[in-house]
Amino acid sequence: MKERPQIVQRPLAPAVLQAAKNLGYSDLQARIIAGRLHDESAPALATLLQSGVGDLTPPEALPDIDVAVQATLAAIRQGHPVLIISDFDADGASAHAVLKIAFRDHFAVPEERIHSYIGHRLRDGYGVSENLTERILAEAPRPALVITADQGSTDHTRIARLQAAGFTVIVTDHHGVPEEGPPSAAVACVNPVRRDSHFPDPYIAGVHVAWLYCCAVRQGLIAAGMLPSAAAKLGSLLDLVALGTVADCVDLARSPNNRAVVARGLRLMNRPQRRPVWTALAALSRAGGSIDAATLAFRFAPLINARGRLDSAEDSVRLFLSESLPEAEPLASVLQEDNEARKAVQGQMLQEAQAQVRAQLRAGHAALCIFDPEGHAGVQGICAAKIVEATGRPVAFFSPKDDPDLLSASLRTLDGFHVRNALAEIAAQHPEDFLAWGGHAGAGGVTLRRGGLERFAATWQALAAGHFAGQTLAPKIWTDGALPAAPDLKLLDELRALEPFGRQWEAPLFAGEAEVTALRPVGDGRHLKLTLRLQGADQDAIWFFASEDGNSPLQIGQHIRFACALERNDWRGESRLQLQIRHAEPVD
Repeated sequence: MKERPQIVQRPLAPAVLQAAKNLGYSDLQARIIAGRLHDESAPALATLLQSGVGDLTPPEALPDIDVAVQATLAAIRQGHPVLIISDFDADGASAHAVLKIAFRDHFAVPEERIHSYIGHRLRDGYGVSENLTERILAEAPRPALVITADQGSTDHTRIARLQAAGFTVIVTDHHGVPEEGPPSAAVACVNPVRRDSHFPDPYIAGVHVAWLYCCAVRQGLIAAGMLPSAAAKLGSLLDLVALGTVADCVDLARSPNNRAVVARGLRLMNRPQRRPVWTALAALSRAGGSIDAATLAFRFAPLINARGRLDSAEDSVRLFLSESLPEAEPLASVLQEDNEARKAVQGQMLQEAQAQVRAQLRAGHAALCIFDPEGHAGVQGICAAKIVEATGRPVAFFSPKDDPDLLSASLRTLDGFHVRNALAEIAAQHPEDFLAWGGHAGAGGVTLRRGGLERFAATWQALAAGHFAGQTLAPKIWTDGALPAAPDLKLLDELRALEPFGRQWEAPLFAGEAEVTALRPVGDGRHLKLTLRLQGADQDAIWFFASEDGNSPLQIGQHIRFACALERNDWRGESRLQLQIRHAEPVD
Protein backbone atom coordinates (compact mmCIF):
# COMPACT_ATOMS: atom_id res chain seq x y z
CA MET A 1 0.00 0.00 0.00
CA LYS A 2 2.87 2.37 0.75
CA GLU A 3 4.25 4.35 -2.18
CA ARG A 4 7.86 5.49 -2.38
CA PRO A 5 7.99 8.96 -0.84
CA GLN A 6 9.76 11.95 -2.32
CA ILE A 7 12.30 13.75 -0.14
CA VAL A 8 11.56 17.42 -0.84
CA GLN A 9 13.17 20.57 0.51
CA ARG A 10 10.84 23.22 1.85
CA PRO A 11 10.81 26.46 -0.16
CA LEU A 12 11.92 29.47 1.88
CA ALA A 13 9.99 32.72 2.23
CA PRO A 14 12.71 35.37 1.65
CA ALA A 15 11.03 38.14 3.64
CA VAL A 16 10.53 35.81 6.60
CA LEU A 17 14.14 34.63 6.34
CA GLN A 18 15.44 38.18 6.59
CA ALA A 19 12.97 39.13 9.34
CA ALA A 20 14.08 36.15 11.42
CA LYS A 21 17.73 37.11 11.07
CA ASN A 22 16.86 40.69 12.05
CA LEU A 23 15.28 39.32 15.24
CA GLY A 24 18.55 37.60 16.13
CA TYR A 25 17.83 34.06 15.06
CA SER A 26 20.77 32.04 13.73
CA ASP A 27 21.07 31.23 10.03
CA LEU A 28 19.81 27.68 10.67
CA GLN A 29 16.91 28.85 12.84
CA ALA A 30 15.97 31.49 10.27
CA ARG A 31 15.98 28.84 7.55
CA ILE A 32 13.63 26.63 9.53
CA ILE A 33 11.29 29.53 10.31
CA ALA A 34 11.24 30.66 6.67
CA GLY A 35 10.32 27.15 5.56
CA ARG A 36 7.10 27.18 7.59
CA LEU A 37 5.67 30.64 6.96
CA HIS A 38 4.76 32.81 4.00
CA ASP A 39 6.10 36.28 3.37
CA GLU A 40 2.91 37.96 4.59
CA SER A 41 3.84 36.73 8.09
CA ALA A 42 7.13 38.68 8.11
CA PRO A 43 5.81 41.95 9.65
CA ALA A 44 4.24 40.06 12.59
CA LEU A 45 7.05 37.55 13.06
CA ALA A 46 8.03 38.72 16.53
CA THR A 47 4.41 38.43 17.68
CA LEU A 48 4.08 34.96 16.18
CA LEU A 49 7.25 33.57 17.71
CA GLN A 50 7.76 35.44 20.95
CA SER A 51 4.31 36.00 22.45
CA GLY A 52 3.58 34.67 25.92
CA VAL A 53 0.40 34.16 27.90
CA GLY A 54 0.41 37.85 28.78
CA ASP A 55 -0.14 38.53 25.08
CA LEU A 56 -3.08 36.17 24.60
CA THR A 57 -6.05 37.60 22.74
CA PRO A 58 -8.66 38.41 25.41
CA PRO A 59 -12.12 36.84 25.33
CA GLU A 60 -13.85 40.17 24.67
CA ALA A 61 -13.14 39.74 20.94
CA LEU A 62 -15.19 36.53 20.73
CA PRO A 63 -18.71 36.77 19.27
CA ASP A 64 -21.61 36.57 21.75
CA ILE A 65 -19.25 36.48 24.72
CA ASP A 66 -21.10 39.22 26.63
CA VAL A 67 -24.44 37.47 26.13
CA ALA A 68 -22.89 34.16 27.20
CA VAL A 69 -21.49 35.71 30.37
CA GLN A 70 -24.78 37.34 31.35
CA ALA A 71 -26.70 34.10 30.79
CA THR A 72 -24.14 32.24 32.88
CA LEU A 73 -24.29 34.77 35.72
CA ALA A 74 -28.08 34.55 35.75
CA ALA A 75 -27.97 30.75 35.98
CA ILE A 76 -25.41 30.81 38.81
CA ARG A 77 -27.34 33.50 40.66
CA GLN A 78 -30.56 31.48 40.45
CA GLY A 79 -28.88 28.22 41.44
CA HIS A 80 -29.72 26.46 38.17
CA PRO A 81 -27.99 23.20 37.28
CA VAL A 82 -25.15 23.37 34.74
CA LEU A 83 -24.99 20.73 31.98
CA ILE A 84 -21.67 20.31 30.13
CA ILE A 85 -21.90 18.62 26.72
CA SER A 86 -18.63 17.84 24.96
CA ASP A 87 -17.12 15.99 22.05
CA PHE A 88 -15.52 12.60 22.66
CA ASP A 89 -11.99 13.38 21.45
CA ALA A 90 -9.07 14.79 23.46
CA ASP A 91 -10.02 18.40 22.62
CA GLY A 92 -13.57 17.84 23.82
CA ALA A 93 -12.55 15.87 26.92
CA SER A 94 -10.00 18.48 28.00
CA ALA A 95 -12.54 21.27 27.38
CA HIS A 96 -15.05 19.35 29.51
CA ALA A 97 -12.52 19.16 32.34
CA VAL A 98 -11.70 22.88 32.04
CA LEU A 99 -15.38 23.82 32.30
CA LYS A 100 -16.04 21.54 35.25
CA ILE A 101 -12.98 22.68 37.23
CA ALA A 102 -13.77 26.33 36.54
CA PHE A 103 -17.40 26.10 37.64
CA ARG A 104 -16.70 23.83 40.63
CA ASP A 105 -13.44 25.23 41.99
CA HIS A 106 -13.43 28.83 40.79
CA PHE A 107 -17.10 29.82 40.48
CA ALA A 108 -18.31 27.95 43.60
CA VAL A 109 -21.01 25.95 41.82
CA PRO A 110 -21.63 22.82 43.91
CA GLU A 111 -20.52 19.66 42.15
CA GLU A 112 -23.95 18.08 42.54
CA ARG A 113 -25.35 20.87 40.33
CA ILE A 114 -22.86 20.10 37.50
CA HIS A 115 -23.95 17.35 35.11
CA SER A 116 -21.74 15.81 32.40
CA TYR A 117 -22.95 14.56 29.02
CA ILE A 118 -20.53 13.16 26.44
CA GLY A 119 -21.82 11.66 23.23
CA HIS A 120 -20.81 8.08 22.47
CA ARG A 121 -19.09 7.97 19.08
CA LEU A 122 -20.89 4.81 17.93
CA ARG A 123 -24.29 5.12 19.60
CA ASP A 124 -24.78 8.88 19.45
CA GLY A 125 -22.50 10.25 16.75
CA TYR A 126 -20.85 13.65 16.69
CA GLY A 127 -22.28 16.83 18.17
CA VAL A 128 -25.51 17.53 20.01
CA SER A 129 -27.00 14.47 18.36
CA GLU A 130 -30.56 13.18 18.40
CA ASN A 131 -29.71 10.37 20.85
CA LEU A 132 -27.88 12.71 23.21
CA THR A 133 -30.74 15.19 23.07
CA GLU A 134 -33.26 12.46 23.93
CA ARG A 135 -31.15 11.41 26.91
CA ILE A 136 -30.95 14.97 28.24
CA LEU A 137 -34.68 15.52 27.79
CA ALA A 138 -35.41 12.26 29.60
CA GLU A 139 -33.20 12.70 32.65
CA ALA A 140 -31.70 16.17 33.07
CA PRO A 141 -33.15 18.68 35.56
CA ARG A 142 -34.62 21.90 34.24
CA PRO A 143 -34.52 24.80 33.96
CA ALA A 144 -30.78 24.48 33.48
CA LEU A 145 -27.83 26.05 31.70
CA VAL A 146 -26.33 23.91 28.93
CA ILE A 147 -22.77 24.61 27.77
CA THR A 148 -21.36 22.78 24.76
CA ALA A 149 -17.62 22.26 24.34
CA ASP A 150 -15.96 21.68 20.96
CA GLN A 151 -19.32 21.22 19.21
CA GLY A 152 -22.79 22.65 18.69
CA SER A 153 -22.33 25.17 15.86
CA THR A 154 -24.26 23.01 13.38
CA ASP A 155 -26.86 21.56 15.77
CA HIS A 156 -29.68 24.11 15.61
CA THR A 157 -32.52 21.54 15.38
CA ARG A 158 -31.53 19.68 18.56
CA ILE A 159 -30.65 22.88 20.40
CA ALA A 160 -34.10 24.22 19.52
CA ARG A 161 -35.65 21.17 21.19
CA LEU A 162 -33.60 21.79 24.32
CA GLN A 163 -34.56 25.46 24.33
CA ALA A 164 -38.25 24.59 24.00
CA ALA A 165 -37.93 22.23 26.97
CA GLY A 166 -36.56 24.92 29.30
CA PHE A 167 -32.81 24.76 28.74
CA THR A 168 -30.65 27.81 28.07
CA VAL A 169 -27.90 26.75 25.65
CA ILE A 170 -24.48 28.36 25.21
CA VAL A 171 -22.34 26.96 22.40
CA THR A 172 -18.55 27.11 22.70
CA ASP A 173 -16.89 25.68 19.61
CA HIS A 174 -14.23 26.22 16.95
CA HIS A 175 -15.67 24.20 14.05
CA GLY A 176 -17.17 25.63 10.89
CA VAL A 177 -20.50 27.42 11.05
CA PRO A 178 -23.23 26.75 8.43
CA GLU A 179 -23.85 29.28 5.67
CA GLU A 180 -27.14 30.22 7.34
CA GLY A 181 -25.27 31.20 10.48
CA PRO A 182 -24.90 29.89 14.04
CA PRO A 183 -27.79 28.06 15.78
CA SER A 184 -30.34 30.75 16.57
CA ALA A 185 -31.89 28.64 19.34
CA ALA A 186 -28.70 29.02 21.38
CA VAL A 187 -28.60 32.13 23.52
CA ALA A 188 -24.95 32.50 22.46
CA CYS A 189 -22.55 30.84 20.03
CA VAL A 190 -19.01 31.62 21.13
CA ASN A 191 -16.99 30.59 18.09
CA PRO A 192 -13.97 32.46 16.64
CA VAL A 193 -14.63 31.26 13.07
CA ARG A 194 -18.05 32.88 12.77
CA ARG A 195 -18.29 35.29 9.85
CA ASP A 196 -19.12 38.13 12.22
CA SER A 197 -16.26 37.29 14.59
CA HIS A 198 -13.66 39.94 15.43
CA PHE A 199 -11.38 37.43 17.12
CA PRO A 200 -8.11 37.68 15.15
CA ASP A 201 -6.99 34.07 15.60
CA PRO A 202 -9.31 31.50 13.94
CA TYR A 203 -6.91 28.63 14.66
CA ILE A 204 -7.48 28.03 18.38
CA ALA A 205 -8.81 24.69 19.61
CA GLY A 206 -12.20 24.03 21.19
CA VAL A 207 -10.64 23.76 24.65
CA HIS A 208 -9.11 27.22 24.18
CA VAL A 209 -12.52 28.68 23.35
CA ALA A 210 -13.99 27.03 26.47
CA TRP A 211 -11.14 28.41 28.59
CA LEU A 212 -11.63 31.95 27.23
CA TYR A 213 -15.34 31.70 27.97
CA CYS A 214 -14.50 30.72 31.56
CA CYS A 215 -12.07 33.65 31.83
CA ALA A 216 -14.84 36.00 30.71
CA VAL A 217 -17.27 34.47 33.24
CA ARG A 218 -14.72 35.02 36.01
CA GLN A 219 -14.45 38.68 35.03
CA GLY A 220 -18.24 38.98 34.92
CA LEU A 221 -18.63 37.42 38.37
CA ILE A 222 -16.10 39.86 39.82
CA ALA A 223 -17.82 42.84 38.16
CA ALA A 224 -21.17 41.65 39.55
CA GLY A 225 -19.76 41.32 43.07
CA MET A 226 -20.25 37.54 43.01
CA LEU A 227 -16.52 36.83 43.30
CA PRO A 228 -13.83 38.79 45.14
CA SER A 229 -11.53 40.87 42.93
CA ALA A 230 -8.59 38.74 44.13
CA ALA A 231 -10.22 35.48 42.95
CA ALA A 232 -7.69 33.14 41.38
CA LYS A 233 -7.16 33.48 37.65
CA LEU A 234 -7.53 30.49 35.38
CA GLY A 235 -3.96 30.18 34.15
CA SER A 236 -3.59 26.99 36.17
CA LEU A 237 -5.85 25.28 33.59
CA LEU A 238 -3.52 25.91 30.67
CA ASP A 239 -1.97 22.46 30.95
CA LEU A 240 -5.35 21.02 29.94
CA VAL A 241 -5.65 23.63 27.18
CA ALA A 242 -2.19 22.66 25.91
CA LEU A 243 -3.09 18.97 25.72
CA GLY A 244 -6.30 19.60 23.77
CA THR A 245 -4.56 22.10 21.48
CA VAL A 246 -1.78 19.71 20.47
CA ALA A 247 -4.12 16.70 20.27
CA ASP A 248 -6.51 18.51 17.92
CA CYS A 249 -3.68 19.33 15.49
CA VAL A 250 -4.55 23.01 15.22
CA ASP A 251 -2.12 25.42 13.55
CA LEU A 252 1.01 26.28 15.55
CA ALA A 253 2.60 28.38 12.80
CA ARG A 254 0.05 31.15 12.30
CA SER A 255 -1.39 31.24 15.82
CA PRO A 256 0.56 33.07 18.54
CA ASN A 257 -2.20 32.06 20.96
CA ASN A 258 -1.70 28.35 20.32
CA ARG A 259 2.07 28.61 20.70
CA ALA A 260 1.73 30.57 23.93
CA VAL A 261 -0.75 28.24 25.64
CA VAL A 262 1.20 25.12 24.64
CA ALA A 263 4.45 26.59 25.95
CA ARG A 264 2.85 27.61 29.28
CA GLY A 265 0.97 24.33 29.56
CA LEU A 266 4.17 22.34 29.11
CA ARG A 267 5.80 24.31 31.90
CA LEU A 268 2.89 23.42 34.18
CA MET A 269 3.14 19.74 33.22
CA ASN A 270 6.84 19.67 34.05
CA ARG A 271 6.51 21.22 37.52
CA PRO A 272 7.06 18.97 40.54
CA GLN A 273 3.51 19.79 41.70
CA ARG A 274 1.56 18.83 38.61
CA ARG A 275 -1.76 17.11 37.96
CA PRO A 276 -1.64 13.37 38.63
CA VAL A 277 -2.80 12.75 35.06
CA TRP A 278 0.57 13.80 33.65
CA THR A 279 2.56 11.56 35.99
CA ALA A 280 0.29 8.61 35.25
CA LEU A 281 0.41 9.08 31.48
CA ALA A 282 4.17 9.65 31.46
CA ALA A 283 4.78 6.41 33.36
CA LEU A 284 2.35 4.39 31.26
CA SER A 285 3.66 5.64 27.91
CA ARG A 286 7.30 5.45 29.03
CA ALA A 287 7.82 9.12 28.30
CA GLY A 288 11.21 9.73 29.89
CA GLY A 289 12.59 13.18 30.58
CA SER A 290 10.63 16.38 30.20
CA ILE A 291 7.18 16.42 28.62
CA ASP A 292 7.27 18.30 25.31
CA ALA A 293 4.81 18.84 22.48
CA ALA A 294 5.89 15.59 20.82
CA THR A 295 5.07 13.76 24.07
CA LEU A 296 1.57 15.20 23.96
CA ALA A 297 1.06 14.45 20.27
CA PHE A 298 2.49 10.94 20.03
CA ARG A 299 2.18 9.50 23.53
CA PHE A 300 -0.56 11.20 25.56
CA ALA A 301 -3.10 12.17 22.88
CA PRO A 302 -3.42 8.64 21.39
CA LEU A 303 -4.22 7.28 24.86
CA ILE A 304 -6.83 9.96 25.54
CA ASN A 305 -8.37 9.62 22.08
CA ALA A 306 -8.47 5.81 22.22
CA ARG A 307 -11.18 5.84 24.88
CA GLY A 308 -13.49 8.00 22.79
CA ARG A 309 -12.79 5.93 19.68
CA LEU A 310 -13.88 2.62 21.21
CA ASP A 311 -16.14 3.52 24.15
CA SER A 312 -17.31 6.44 26.26
CA ALA A 313 -14.87 9.32 26.80
CA GLU A 314 -16.10 9.81 30.37
CA ASP A 315 -13.03 8.03 31.75
CA SER A 316 -10.80 10.50 29.89
CA VAL A 317 -12.51 13.37 31.70
CA ARG A 318 -12.25 11.52 35.03
CA LEU A 319 -8.52 11.07 34.42
CA PHE A 320 -8.07 14.81 33.82
CA LEU A 321 -10.01 15.52 37.02
CA SER A 322 -8.21 12.93 39.20
CA GLU A 323 -6.71 14.40 42.34
CA SER A 324 -4.20 11.68 43.30
CA LEU A 325 -1.88 9.24 41.59
CA PRO A 326 -3.71 6.18 42.98
CA GLU A 327 -6.89 7.57 41.43
CA ALA A 328 -5.23 8.43 38.11
CA GLU A 329 -3.23 5.25 37.51
CA PRO A 330 -6.11 2.77 37.03
CA LEU A 331 -7.94 5.24 34.77
CA ALA A 332 -4.80 5.66 32.65
CA SER A 333 -4.44 1.87 32.48
CA VAL A 334 -7.96 1.61 31.04
CA LEU A 335 -6.96 4.07 28.33
CA GLN A 336 -3.81 2.07 27.62
CA GLU A 337 -5.88 -1.09 27.15
CA ASP A 338 -8.20 0.79 24.80
CA ASN A 339 -5.23 2.06 22.83
CA GLU A 340 -3.86 -1.46 22.37
CA ALA A 341 -7.30 -2.60 21.22
CA ARG A 342 -7.47 0.37 18.87
CA LYS A 343 -4.11 -0.58 17.35
CA ALA A 344 -5.34 -4.12 16.69
CA VAL A 345 -8.54 -2.89 15.03
CA GLN A 346 -6.58 -0.31 13.04
CA GLY A 347 -4.12 -2.93 11.80
CA GLN A 348 -6.92 -5.18 10.63
CA MET A 349 -8.78 -2.36 8.87
CA LEU A 350 -5.63 -1.14 7.09
CA GLN A 351 -4.89 -4.69 5.97
CA GLU A 352 -8.39 -5.05 4.57
CA ALA A 353 -8.11 -1.68 2.80
CA GLN A 354 -4.92 -2.50 0.89
CA ALA A 355 -6.62 -4.06 -2.14
CA GLN A 356 -8.92 -1.06 -2.59
CA VAL A 357 -6.02 1.36 -2.20
CA ARG A 358 -3.90 -0.45 -4.78
CA ALA A 359 -6.78 -0.67 -7.27
CA GLN A 360 -7.56 3.05 -7.00
CA LEU A 361 -3.89 3.99 -7.30
CA ARG A 362 -3.61 1.87 -10.46
CA ALA A 363 -6.69 3.68 -11.81
CA GLY A 364 -4.90 7.00 -11.25
CA HIS A 365 -7.34 8.38 -8.67
CA ALA A 366 -6.36 11.69 -7.12
CA ALA A 367 -8.44 10.98 -4.00
CA LEU A 368 -9.26 7.61 -2.47
CA CYS A 369 -12.59 6.35 -1.16
CA ILE A 370 -12.42 3.21 1.00
CA PHE A 371 -15.38 1.17 2.24
CA ASP A 372 -14.87 -1.48 4.93
CA PRO A 373 -18.10 -3.43 5.52
CA GLU A 374 -16.71 -4.65 8.86
CA GLY A 375 -14.98 -1.37 9.78
CA HIS A 376 -15.11 0.33 13.15
CA ALA A 377 -16.35 3.92 12.97
CA GLY A 378 -14.13 4.94 15.86
CA VAL A 379 -10.98 4.02 13.95
CA GLN A 380 -11.93 5.34 10.48
CA GLY A 381 -10.20 8.66 10.99
CA ILE A 382 -6.83 7.31 12.01
CA CYS A 383 -6.95 4.74 9.18
CA ALA A 384 -7.72 7.53 6.72
CA ALA A 385 -4.78 9.54 8.06
CA LYS A 386 -2.42 6.57 7.69
CA ILE A 387 -3.48 6.07 4.07
CA VAL A 388 -3.00 9.79 3.33
CA GLU A 389 0.50 9.51 4.76
CA ALA A 390 1.24 6.39 2.70
CA THR A 391 -0.19 7.61 -0.64
CA GLY A 392 -0.09 11.41 -0.65
CA ARG A 393 -3.80 11.63 -1.52
CA PRO A 394 -6.98 12.75 0.30
CA VAL A 395 -8.91 9.81 1.75
CA ALA A 396 -12.53 9.16 2.73
CA PHE A 397 -12.88 6.00 4.82
CA PHE A 398 -16.43 4.59 5.12
CA SER A 399 -17.95 1.90 7.34
CA PRO A 400 -21.56 0.93 8.12
CA LYS A 401 -23.68 2.43 10.85
CA ASP A 402 -26.16 0.43 12.94
CA ASP A 403 -28.87 1.35 10.45
CA PRO A 404 -28.14 -0.88 7.41
CA ASP A 405 -29.14 1.90 5.03
CA LEU A 406 -26.54 4.36 6.40
CA LEU A 407 -22.77 4.75 6.20
CA SER A 408 -20.41 7.05 8.06
CA ALA A 409 -16.99 8.28 6.97
CA SER A 410 -14.00 10.12 8.30
CA LEU A 411 -12.04 12.22 5.83
CA ARG A 412 -8.41 13.32 5.99
CA THR A 413 -6.33 15.29 3.54
CA LEU A 414 -2.98 16.87 2.81
CA ASP A 415 -2.24 20.59 2.77
CA GLY A 416 -3.99 22.45 -0.01
CA PHE A 417 -7.10 20.31 -0.46
CA HIS A 418 -9.85 21.63 1.84
CA VAL A 419 -12.06 18.86 3.22
CA ARG A 420 -15.00 20.98 4.36
CA ASN A 421 -15.15 22.84 1.06
CA ALA A 422 -15.09 19.53 -0.81
CA LEU A 423 -17.91 18.16 1.37
CA ALA A 424 -19.96 21.31 0.78
CA GLU A 425 -19.59 20.86 -2.99
CA ILE A 426 -20.52 17.15 -2.90
CA ALA A 427 -23.51 17.86 -0.64
CA ALA A 428 -24.67 20.61 -3.01
CA GLN A 429 -24.51 18.20 -5.97
CA HIS A 430 -26.15 15.24 -4.17
CA PRO A 431 -28.17 16.62 -1.25
CA GLU A 432 -30.46 13.59 -1.18
CA ASP A 433 -27.52 11.36 -0.18
CA PHE A 434 -26.44 13.32 2.91
CA LEU A 435 -27.83 13.08 6.42
CA ALA A 436 -25.07 15.04 8.15
CA TRP A 437 -21.62 16.38 7.40
CA GLY A 438 -19.06 18.80 8.78
CA GLY A 439 -15.40 19.50 9.28
CA HIS A 440 -12.63 21.96 8.55
CA ALA A 441 -9.64 22.27 6.21
CA GLY A 442 -7.82 19.13 7.28
CA ALA A 443 -10.52 16.70 8.38
CA GLY A 444 -14.24 16.03 8.25
CA GLY A 445 -17.01 13.53 8.75
CA VAL A 446 -20.17 12.53 6.92
CA THR A 447 -23.23 10.34 7.39
CA LEU A 448 -24.40 9.11 4.02
CA ARG A 449 -27.20 6.97 2.60
CA ARG A 450 -25.65 3.71 1.42
CA GLY A 451 -26.98 4.20 -2.10
CA GLY A 452 -25.00 7.41 -2.44
CA LEU A 453 -21.56 5.89 -1.90
CA GLU A 454 -20.66 5.58 -5.59
CA ARG A 455 -21.80 9.12 -6.32
CA PHE A 456 -19.80 10.39 -3.37
CA ALA A 457 -16.67 8.50 -4.46
CA ALA A 458 -16.91 9.76 -8.04
CA THR A 459 -17.41 13.40 -7.03
CA TRP A 460 -14.70 13.24 -4.32
CA GLN A 461 -12.25 11.89 -6.92
CA ALA A 462 -13.28 14.45 -9.56
CA LEU A 463 -12.82 17.39 -7.19
CA ALA A 464 -9.35 16.18 -6.22
CA ALA A 465 -8.41 15.52 -9.85
CA GLY A 466 -9.31 19.08 -10.75
CA HIS A 467 -7.47 20.49 -7.75
CA PHE A 468 -4.27 18.52 -8.34
CA ALA A 469 -4.29 18.76 -12.15
CA GLY A 470 -0.73 18.80 -13.46
CA GLN A 471 0.82 17.73 -10.17
CA THR A 472 2.59 14.46 -9.44
CA LEU A 473 0.84 12.87 -6.48
CA ALA A 474 3.03 10.92 -4.07
CA PRO A 475 3.77 11.02 -0.37
CA LYS A 476 6.28 13.78 0.35
CA ILE A 477 8.77 14.15 3.17
CA TRP A 478 9.43 17.85 3.57
CA THR A 479 12.90 18.63 4.87
CA ASP A 480 14.83 21.72 5.90
CA GLY A 481 17.61 20.95 3.48
CA ALA A 482 20.99 19.39 4.03
CA LEU A 483 21.96 18.04 7.42
CA PRO A 484 24.30 20.59 9.03
CA ALA A 485 27.97 19.63 9.09
CA ALA A 486 29.06 17.66 12.16
CA PRO A 487 25.72 17.79 14.02
CA ASP A 488 26.06 17.75 17.80
CA LEU A 489 24.03 18.29 20.98
CA LYS A 490 24.64 22.04 20.83
CA LEU A 491 22.86 22.07 17.46
CA LEU A 492 19.97 20.18 19.05
CA ASP A 493 19.63 22.91 21.68
CA GLU A 494 19.58 25.50 18.89
CA LEU A 495 16.65 23.72 17.28
CA ARG A 496 14.77 23.26 20.53
CA ALA A 497 14.71 27.03 20.99
CA LEU A 498 12.03 27.04 18.28
CA GLU A 499 9.64 24.75 20.20
CA PRO A 500 6.80 23.98 20.64
CA PHE A 501 6.50 22.07 17.38
CA GLY A 502 3.24 20.80 15.94
CA ARG A 503 0.94 21.07 12.94
CA GLN A 504 2.22 23.58 10.36
CA TRP A 505 5.22 24.15 12.66
CA GLU A 506 6.71 20.70 12.31
CA ALA A 507 9.90 19.64 14.05
CA PRO A 508 12.94 20.05 11.77
CA LEU A 509 13.86 17.28 9.36
CA PHE A 510 17.06 17.18 7.36
CA ALA A 511 18.25 15.35 4.24
CA GLY A 512 21.60 13.67 3.82
CA GLU A 513 23.64 10.97 2.15
CA ALA A 514 25.87 8.46 3.93
CA GLU A 515 27.36 4.98 3.82
CA VAL A 516 25.85 2.26 6.01
CA THR A 517 28.75 0.82 8.05
CA ALA A 518 26.69 -1.24 10.51
CA LEU A 519 23.09 -2.27 11.05
CA ARG A 520 21.11 -4.69 13.16
CA PRO A 521 17.40 -5.27 13.78
CA VAL A 522 16.08 -4.29 17.19
CA GLY A 523 12.77 -4.68 19.02
CA ASP A 524 10.43 -6.99 17.13
CA GLY A 525 12.66 -6.95 14.05
CA ARG A 526 10.90 -4.09 12.27
CA HIS A 527 13.27 -1.42 13.64
CA LEU A 528 16.89 -0.89 12.59
CA LYS A 529 19.83 0.37 14.61
CA LEU A 530 22.35 1.88 12.18
CA THR A 531 25.83 3.34 12.05
CA LEU A 532 26.31 5.80 9.20
CA ARG A 533 29.58 7.14 7.84
CA LEU A 534 28.67 10.78 7.55
CA GLN A 535 31.18 13.44 6.48
CA GLY A 536 34.09 11.26 7.58
CA ALA A 537 32.70 10.31 11.00
CA ASP A 538 30.45 7.55 12.34
CA GLN A 539 26.98 8.63 13.44
CA ASP A 540 24.42 6.61 15.42
CA ALA A 541 20.96 6.34 13.89
CA ILE A 542 17.66 4.55 14.55
CA TRP A 543 14.94 3.80 12.01
CA PHE A 544 11.63 2.79 13.58
CA PHE A 545 9.33 0.60 11.48
CA ALA A 546 11.95 0.33 8.76
CA SER A 547 10.46 -2.98 7.64
CA GLU A 548 6.92 -4.29 7.53
CA ASP A 549 7.97 -7.93 7.00
CA GLY A 550 11.22 -8.16 9.00
CA ASN A 551 13.46 -7.92 5.89
CA SER A 552 15.93 -5.04 6.03
CA PRO A 553 15.50 -2.47 3.23
CA LEU A 554 19.19 -1.54 3.59
CA GLN A 555 22.48 -3.43 3.54
CA ILE A 556 25.90 -2.75 4.99
CA GLY A 557 28.11 -0.95 2.49
CA GLN A 558 25.26 0.76 0.67
CA HIS A 559 25.35 4.48 -0.06
CA ILE A 560 21.96 5.84 0.97
CA ARG A 561 19.87 8.98 0.76
CA PHE A 562 17.81 9.68 3.88
CA ALA A 563 15.62 12.12 5.79
CA CYS A 564 16.07 12.37 9.54
CA ALA A 565 15.29 14.23 12.72
CA LEU A 566 17.86 14.90 15.44
CA GLU A 567 17.36 13.59 18.96
CA ARG A 568 19.21 13.15 22.23
CA ASN A 569 19.94 9.56 23.20
CA ASP A 570 20.67 9.11 26.91
CA TRP A 571 22.28 5.76 27.72
CA ARG A 572 24.09 4.74 30.91
CA GLY A 573 24.62 8.31 32.01
CA GLU A 574 25.97 9.50 28.66
CA SER A 575 24.15 11.77 26.21
CA ARG A 576 24.83 11.48 22.49
CA LEU A 577 23.22 12.83 19.36
CA GLN A 578 21.25 10.27 17.37
CA LEU A 579 19.64 10.54 13.96
CA GLN A 580 16.06 9.33 13.83
CA ILE A 581 15.61 8.14 10.25
CA ARG A 582 12.19 8.85 8.72
CA HIS A 583 13.00 7.41 5.30
CA ALA A 584 16.06 5.95 3.61
CA GLU A 585 16.76 4.43 0.21
CA PRO A 586 19.86 3.28 -1.67
CA VAL A 587 21.31 5.85 -4.06
CA ASP A 588 21.11 4.48 -7.59
